[in-house]
Amino acid sequence: MKFTSISQSNIDELCIAFESCLTKHDITFKYVDMKVDNGIISFVFCNDPENARSVDMDGERFIGLDTDYIAKEILEPILPRLKEYAQNKIID
Repeated sequence: MKFTSISQSNIDELCIAFESCLTKHDITFKYVDMKVDNGIISFVFCNDPENARSVDMDGERFIGLDTDYIAKEILEPILPRLKEYAQNKIID
């Protein structure tokens, strides 16, 4: 799906794409969510809500791009750290 605007339906689809990207790399979290505040999209993930982490990005930069492409471009560079964090280890 193309990310056409910063709307709830596009944010939901983007969150699904992020979860799918993680799953393809055998990474799962008990909790994932995607939130928007003033155009900044935050992908929130954790196994323990008190220790949630997030990846933040400027939503305007993604308009017109495919949601799967966005997920791949954002998450692939940090996959080793995400995998470590998913296993409840502390990452820097």
